Amino acid sequence: MQEEDRVKANLKSMDDLDFVGWNSADWNGVFAHHHTDDVSVDWKGQAPTRGIEQHIDAMKAYVDSVGGTPPQITSHPIAFGSGDWTCVVGEFEGGGRMVTVAKWRDGEIAEEYIWA
Repeated sequence: MQEEDRVKANLKSMDDLDFVGWNSADWNGVFAHHHTDDVSVDWKGQAPTRGIEQHIDAMKAYVDSVGGTPPQITSHPIAFGSGDWTCVVGEFEGGGRMVTVAKWRDGEIAEEYIWA
């Protein structure tokens, strides 16, 4: 697969991850499907989680802390990539934003850096 096609495929997967997996809290389905088992995630500068289970636990804890329903991501107005890396700005319903920088391996996120 050429680089441009790989970037497009990874950005499409990020859409699915956010708009389906995150928005519906489908943690062990769509959300987990787009991450490697050994994913490393730096969430808002905190100590990185290691592995998909720790990442899911951290996201569940965050969602619980904001009322039990994931803040809904409505769009990715900025999305680009190069090689194995993508950068996406997610806009939340009500106006907040989140930036996700991801390193992909074989079509799954292996490293993720998230600022919200």
